Amino acid sequence: MSESLPVTLIDDEHTPIYLQLVHQIRYLITGRELVAGAKLPAVRNLAAQLSVNTGTVALAYRTLQREGLVVSQRGQGTYVAPGGNDASRVGLREALLVEALDELIKRAYALGFDPVGIRQHLVAQLHNRLRHVPLAIAMPSVAAAIKYQHLVKRLLPTNVVPSFHTIAIGALEAGDPDTLAGYRDTFFTITFSAMVPRVDAALRRHSLRSEVIGITARLTEATRERLRSVDPSKPYVLVTEARNVGSALTLVAQHSRLDPRRLLILTELSSPEEFAAGPDHTYIYTFGMTPTLDANAVHPARRLELEFTLSDETTLHLQHMLEPSRGSANIP
Repeated sequence: MSESLPVTLIDDEHTPIYLQLVHQIRYLITGRELVAGAKLPAVRNLAAQLSVNTGTVALAYRTLQREGLVVSQRGQGTYVAPGGNDASRVGLREALLVEALDELIKRAYALGFDPVGIRQHLVAQLHNRLRHVPLAIAMPSVAAAIKYQHLVKRLLPTNVVPSFHTIAIGALEAGDPDTLAGYRDTFFTITFSAMVPRVDAALRRHSLRSEVIGITARLTEATRERLRSVDPSKPYVLVTEARNVGSALTLVAQHSRLDPRRLLILTELSSPEEFAAGPDHTYIYTFGMTPTLDANAVHPARRLELEFTLSDETTLHLQHMLEPSRGSANIP
């Protein structure tokens, strides 16, 4: 275990230091740079590394523990929490299948069919029907859900015909009627791994039985290449959501020669005047800030998107999600 973490803190009146720590450690965990069982630096050590007080680090660790991302073992330290139990999730799905089949059989008997007749009709229907699977994609915005819908679709088994219910997490939490109605036939909810506890809590609040699948993303190779080729002598602006500033800065620091301390940082809380940075600036931005750049008339030629694709682990997980009898033991 390293006694340091690759995190970057900035002076930001909108995002407290402890939340910057939470966002970046969460990103390291969900991006599998910190794997299950990895020990985090001791509170005092991380506080010394970052020149912050120990209470700030302790609060960040407690927040991550409430989210289920880390566990604290008294006298031993803080560790990345293990993933969910695949066997128990498959067991729930099998229990729900038995429940559904029981209702089908009761109805068939009530209609006068015997076991042979029921079996014949069921086999015929299975042969004649496509494997249609409705899936919910829950993201911070509907636009983000639509974007990831296309990435998810490409990774599903070829015999699956998906339909997507794209929702904003805020609408799910608020109990928006149309959002809840979309769960009538939907069992799986796909969201970012970091948002699984929040989505799961919202589903439970509204008594929706859904298995929440956490996905992780990585920068595309094209984006990494663009970052590697940036000229550090030229002016750049980082544009991202306030909650993501630390994570975005870490990515820029890892994949470019830019000095994060010299970047102008803009968020959804910045004024239109701040977006008028100058005609020579290039705006490095995350997808969620596209409407903000459009509203501030930032020319497309001056934009560099931090574009993500799904991680290799997520690819494997999605491919096996709808085939629980095959390969689930191979998922890390």
